[in-house]
Amino acid sequence: MKSFLPFKSTYLICFLFFLLYSLLSITRHNNYNSFGFDLGLADQVVWQYSHFSLPITSIHFYPFTSLLTDHIELIYAPLGVFYWIWNDVRMLLLLQAAIFSFSGVPIYLLAKRKKLKTPIATAILLSYLSFYGVQNALWFDVHSAVFGAAFLSWFIYFLDKKKLLWATIFFILTIICKENLAMLTFSTSLVYWWITKQRAFLYYAFASLTYLFFIFGIYFPHLTERGYGYQNTNGILSDLNLFYLFDTAEKRYAEFVSVAWFGFLPLLSPFFLLPAVGDFFSYFVIANQLKEAQGIFMHYRITIAPMMTFATIMTIAKYKRLNNIYVAGYLFLCILFFQYTLHLPISYIAKKWFWEKPAAVYTINKVLTALPEQASVVSQNNIVPHISHRREIFTLWPEKKSFTTHSPCGKKTCAWFRWGGTPKYLIVDTANEWDSRHLLAPREEYIAGLQNLEKTGIIKRYKQEGTTILYKVQNP
Repeated sequence: MKSFLPFKSTYLICFLFFLLYSLLSITRHNNYNSFGFDLGLADQVVWQYSHFSLPITSIHFYPFTSLLTDHIELIYAPLGVFYWIWNDVRMLLLLQAAIFSFSGVPIYLLAKRKKLKTPIATAILLSYLSFYGVQNALWFDVHSAVFGAAFLSWFIYFLDKKKLLWATIFFILTIICKENLAMLTFSTSLVYWWITKQRAFLYYAFASLTYLFFIFGIYFPHLTERGYGYQNTNGILSDLNLFYLFDTAEKRYAEFVSVAWFGFLPLLSPFFLLPAVGDFFSYFVIANQLKEAQGIFMHYRITIAPMMTFATIMTIAKYKRLNNIYVAGYLFLCILFFQYTLHLPISYIAKKWFWEKPAAVYTINKVLTALPEQASVVSQNNIVPHISHRREIFTLWPEKKSFTTHSPCGKKTCAWFRWGGTPKYLIVDTANEWDSRHLLAPREEYIAGLQNLEKTGIIKRYKQEGTTILYKVQNP
C-alpha cells in the first residue's frame, strides 16, 4: 500500500494539470483568442478525417490543398474518431490537454525505475508538466508536436524497460505526429543503444533514419508542389553551420531557460543531452531562417520537455548524491522562479483579465446564429476556429491593392483583402479587443479594407450586432 500511494498521487497530479490546461485552452477559445491558422486548420482537418475525407484545408494560405503537403501530421486521422463522441473543436483541446498531461505517468515511472526517491521523482514530474515550452504550447491552440512530445515520453519509458512491442507502438505514434520527430526517436534510440549495446535499439534508429530520408529526400522534394517550407532556402542540408546553434540572443536564451528550468542538472551529463541538442539543431540550424520558431514562446519548445526531463533523470541516477529531498526542493524553486519571472500561462488563471469575457464575444455568438450551416464563408483569424466544421471556410487575408481609376480610398493603393474560393458570406468583428494577431493587420487598416470592399460593392451588410457584421459576398 505504501508503494501504491505515491503512484496514485502521480495520477492526481496529472489530472490536475489536465484540468489546468483544459481551463486555459478552452477559456482562450471561448473568448475568441484562438487563431484560425493554428486551431482552425487543425480542427478542420480532424473534422474531415472524422467524415472519412482527405485532409483538404480551405483555411490555409494555399486553400484547397492537403495538409500533408505542408506537414506530415497523420496523428490527426485517428483523433477524428473522438469527434464521433463530441463534434466540437473543444474536444480537440481536451484531447491535447489529456494526452500530454498523462504522459507524466511514464516520466514518473522512469524516475522510479532509476531508483529516484519519491520527492525528487515528483519534483521532476512537476518540472516536466509545467515546463515553459509545455505551458506555451498548450495555451497556444492545438499542435501535432504536443501529441508527439507526449508519445515520445512513453517511447523512452518502454525503451528503458525493453518492452519492445509497446516501444514500437509509441515509436510509430511519435513519428506520425510530425515529420521532424523521427530525429528525436533516432537520437534517443542511439543513446539507449550506446548504454545497453542492445541491437534492437539500432533498429529504431535505422527506422527513424529511413523515415527521415523518405520524408525529406523523396516526399517533400519530389511528391509535393512547393517542397518543404520549413527549411533553409537552398535545401534541408544546406548551410549546416553549427554556429547557428548560438548565433542569436533569442536562441541562447531558449537554451539557457531549458537547462535552467531543471536546475542546470542536465549539464552534468552532456551525453544524455544529445537528443535535446538534436532538437535545437533541427530548429536553429536546419531551419535557421524560420525566425519565429527560435524563441521560448508559442509551441516550438514542447519537444524539449521530454528530452530535458530524460537527461535530468539519467543525471540524478548517475550522481546518486543528488537523489535527495534538498535537490527536489531546489527543482521546485526553479519552477517557481521561472513561472514568476516569465509570467507563464498557468499564472493567467490568477489574473482578472483572464476571466473577463470581451463584450464582442456575445455579439459574435449572436450573429453566428444567422450564418447558415455549411454555408461557404470567409472570416477573420480568431473567428475561423468557431465555424471550421464545414468544407469551405476561408481566412480573410489583408493585403494592398492598386487602382488606376475609381479608387475607393482616393489613393493609388488601398487597404484590401483576398480569400480563396467563392464564399457566400463574410463575418468580421472590429472591436477594440482585437489586434493584428486576430485580424492579421492593424485594426485601423483592417477597418479601412472593409470599407473599401463595401464601397466597391463586393460585400453588402446582411446582419449586424454591435461591432460584429455578417456580410453577403458578391463574388464575380
